[in-house]
Amino acid sequence: MILLVLAVLGWSLSAVGPGPANRVFSIFDPFIAMGNLIGRMLPPEFEVDSVRNVEITLLGASVATFQLESTMINFFGTDTEIGWLPIISATFETIQMAIIGTLGAVLMALPLSLLAARNTSPHPAIYQSIRLLLNLMRSIPELVYALLFVAAVGLGPFTGVLALAFGSVGSLTRIFAEAIEQIDPAQVNAVQATGATGIQTFVYAVLPQAVPLFISYTIIFFESNVRHATILGYVGAGGVGFLLFKYTGTSDYDKLMGAVLVMVVAVTVIDRFSSWLRQRFI
Repeated sequence: MILLVLAVLGWSLSAVGPGPANRVFSIFDPFIAMGNLIGRMLPPEFEVDSVRNVEITLLGASVATFQLESTMINFFGTDTEIGWLPIISATFETIQMAIIGTLGAVLMALPLSLLAARNTSPHPAIYQSIRLLLNLMRSIPELVYALLFVAAVGLGPFTGVLALAFGSVGSLTRIFAEAIEQIDPAQVNAVQATGATGIQTFVYAVLPQAVPLFISYTIIFFESNVRHATILGYVGAGGVGFLLFKYTGTSDYDKLMGAVLVMVVAVTVIDRFSSWLRQRFI
């Protein structure tokens, strides 16, 4: 068994080990290269818009419009420009994409999970068909969905929302179905004994038991989708990824570090908020 494991590791390393294009000649070279890159990223710099027209919309309707202009201040002998940061707008857009994308995945996963759970699926053939469909959807990563939707509907955050929704629905349906399969069948039988219909049984016996798990899994997928939405911008699906792609393409590594710091703060706030939600509703 040990020889088999070593053989598999050697076979894998032979295909993915460093090559001439990687400029790696010793075990320390990757760490030295990363150190040099980090050195070029410090100190972080934040891109500032000289003039920023801000429009606040709600459900497609404009609520407020105003203009922000940057100002120069002297900070310890250094002139510093203070104004609106494009990374802030991109971060808000990324979070919005994650919220709507997760909501879309939940709306699709709820009916599919009933068909994918053994104790609620109307027929074994339907159960197996839905499971096969879920395996197919889960095998395609969000980035590939983004490329497909960019080709189908064009660039922008709407494409990112579609990629997140369809990229999440396979895994979300699967864990929703597992949550339904773990419910107490005695409660279901008790409700059915009263003559309740299938929909009434689901609403009064299945849903109350599964909702806490549904909420927990939805929050986890939302956190994950915030990170996934960051990458989707690399293929034109909006959000922070577009700025990261621009900064890496122009070798503005100091601005890249500034964007990363903003994302760290945003993810930390979302993590704390998610923890509060779990404690409040679960």
